[in-house]
Amino acid sequence: MRNLPALYPILLLLVFCSAPASAQIELEQGNLEVLTDDHPVFSRPGVRYRSQSRGVAIRYETQPTFMWDGGPGIPGGNQKVTHLEQFTFKFKVPLMNKARTKILLGYEWDTEKYFFNDPYTGYENEQTLFQLLDERRLKANKLSAYFTHSWDDRFYSSGRFRMSLNGDYQGLIDFDDIYHTYSAAAVYGKKVDEDTEWAVGITYSQNKARRIALPFFVYNRTFNEHWGIQTALPGQAYLRRNVGARLINTFLLGATFDSKYYALNTDNRPGFEDLGQFFLRNNGVRAMLQYEHNLSKWVWTFAQGGYYIPVNTRFNPAEDVDLDIRTTVDARPFFRVGVFLAPPKDLIK
Repeated sequence: MRNLPALYPILLLLVFCSAPASAQIELEQGNLEVLTDDHPVFSRPGVRYRSQSRGVAIRYETQPTFMWDGGPGIPGGNQKVTHLEQFTFKFKVPLMNKARTKILLGYEWDTEKYFFNDPYTGYENEQTLFQLLDERRLKANKLSAYFTHSWDDRFYSSGRFRMSLNGDYQGLIDFDDIYHTYSAAAVYGKKVDEDTEWAVGITYSQNKARRIALPFFVYNRTFNEHWGIQTALPGQAYLRRNVGARLINTFLLGATFDSKYYALNTDNRPGFEDLGQFFLRNNGVRAMLQYEHNLSKWVWTFAQGGYYIPVNTRFNPAEDVDLDIRTTVDARPFFRVGVFLAPPKDLIK
């Protein structure tokens, strides 16, 4: 089916950072919010000791050598990718911070680049998608609006609306219609107590290649100050371990579903004008171990290692978008490092 400005705003935005994501959900850390003795208590998403929310984050990832076989549908043979690199920068800015309602505006810049060993040998006189992708930066600009509303001391609602521009365009951004993806998510949750919460939700996404709606279920539980679980099924599931007397070290062990989408626009691409336009869709599962360390009151660093298992890697030609041209990609390890800013717990209001 067809589917870094002044310091003050940066510090302020870190005070609250709850946001449901496309195939998963991030819930703000915290417990029940007591205003004054004369005012009611309002629930807020999150449980005690969960992994830190991120106000500003920078991340780098690399995936070492793997093979990519285009099969009979994509000329180019069985190609060797020497490595894949990814870079992410994102932040959230508060628009409203009331007792019951919070609204955030978020921006995210993602890029990834494939480095092929030699996509031209044997195909010197033929244009291929592997040649087009070789060392070409694929980009995603994402502008998001988040909201959270507390109904009482137990129930809350959260939502996200997003427009993203995904593709191989030149420059920082391109608003051509072929790159557009629109998505939304809605959540209704219950704060059972400061250590337990559940929520149900639905996420919807639409672009030139697909439309899809998926339900999901969130369950977060803290057993004690050292152990807990964080889940947003079927998108992710983690076992959490907090270490140290001041709990400044956190380990996460689990898996998450990973989805990527890019429009490959060959218009005005010298040498590839006859290739045609395609959409590249990658789905896979990341099994991983993540370590987070608190460097200072606001600054955290993290490292992540694991194994990426492709589920589907396919191309859809723009002229026949319902046609899935499936390819075969090897599973491979991945490594991530990054730094992020997060508010101290006593500053979350």
